[in-house]
Amino acid sequence: MRRALVWLGFGFACWLVPRPAVASGFSVAHFASEHGHPTTENATALYFNPAALTLADGLHVFADLSVAVRRVTYDRPRAKTDAPDPPDALNANVGRAELVNPLVNPVLAASLKLGQLSLGAGFFTPLGGMVSWNKRPEFAGSRYPGVVDGVTRFQSIEGDIVTSQFSLGGALRVAGTGLSLGVSGSVLRSWIDDVRGWSNGGNDVTKEGRSLLQVSGYSFGFGLGALYEVSPQVLWLGVSYQSRPNVSGGMRLHGSLDNDIGGPSSAHVDVAYDLPDVIRWGARYRPRRSLELRAFGDYTRFSAFKNQCVVRAGQSCALGPNGAEAMGGQVLQNVPRDFKDSFGVRLGVSIWPSQSFEFFSGLGYESSAVPDSTFEPGLPDWAGVSFALGARLALSRRVHAALSYTHFVYVPRDVHSRLAQFSSPSQSPDASGHYTQQVGVGNLNVDFAF
Repeated sequence: MRRALVWLGFGFACWLVPRPAVASGFSVAHFASEHGHPTTENATALYFNPAALTLADGLHVFADLSVAVRRVTYDRPRAKTDAPDPPDALNANVGRAELVNPLVNPVLAASLKLGQLSLGAGFFTPLGGMVSWNKRPEFAGSRYPGVVDGVTRFQSIEGDIVTSQFSLGGALRVAGTGLSLGVSGSVLRSWIDDVRGWSNGGNDVTKEGRSLLQVSGYSFGFGLGALYEVSPQVLWLGVSYQSRPNVSGGMRLHGSLDNDIGGPSSAHVDVAYDLPDVIRWGARYRPRRSLELRAFGDYTRFSAFKNQCVVRAGQSCALGPNGAEAMGGQVLQNVPRDFKDSFGVRLGVSIWPSQSFEFFSGLGYESSAVPDSTFEPGLPDWAGVSFALGARLALSRRVHAALSYTHFVYVPRDVHSRLAQFSSPSQSPDASGHYTQQVGVGNLNVDFAF
């Protein structure tokens, strides 16, 4: 019965696959709130630092759920490259766009310690971005039906880009030392669902159509980690590395591209792109049993994410200068990204008023991975700080539950995009303007010890 409940929980987690974007680039690896880091004692160590699996005794099953509410606004001014508005669709490409999206991210992980050896398994979604922009009711019933989808429609009406993974790993405590070494391997599933407007690379409402991209695929990755317990039960230092999907070969997703631009058309396509590897570090200090101090951070090499290239199935993404197609007819769409490396740092504290109750808090900063040049409503990104408060309670000797809230405060961005300056098939309407974002995340997790 116990085994059946574990697998039922895993299946439920897979069904609830998330689409949030609350951190640099579109990283959503905030599992376990303030207790998700490279020196953690829970089973999310499999993702953050597999060497830390050695810190938990016996068998543990860890279930984690983050629920976020995200609000984004975009005020778009008129651009020099805009097509003229017809008299009955004035300001169709000018004004405010807004989204308010609820977002869900589940995690299920387990760890087992067998003497000096520890094993782990888990389901995580470390990378995800989702947008679904509100309609513009003032254009309902217009003779140009596309304009009701708002000023973002040529970059995004709604869509998501997600990478989830199932991981297995192990760690070994080196006998007679405080050193643990760990390794993990992962199978990753990535997919993109994207609906956007298209008008020969511009935003002419009189020639506007729709484009639907649906692709998915599998890749693999690995993680390495080390943990050193400098002073037993007092000070821990950890460092880890998480590889890119497919390590260095990039990703290739398969599916379809359906267009309705002056008539329906469909093609079997591949999407080629690359995602980052991550270096993490952490330190945890417990000068007395009722107090713990934490510091941890990451460096995410988002510079690997150069572009998303849609090609006919089996073809290569051959692009010339400024995103122009170098092989006729093979590249159908290309979204320039040109992300840059990002980093995050975080400080945390835990206080135990009693043996069964923990109060914790944290403060962090994350940089932005998206430059102005390719910033657009389909995958927006901000630098910002976050504040967290939470508590963890021992419900019994074998069950602990934690509840927390994290609020993200982002710096508004005045973007001067150069998307309109790219050559076809990379060209897209100007995405310049004023962007803001607000995000609040609630987290609930339960740790079962057996």
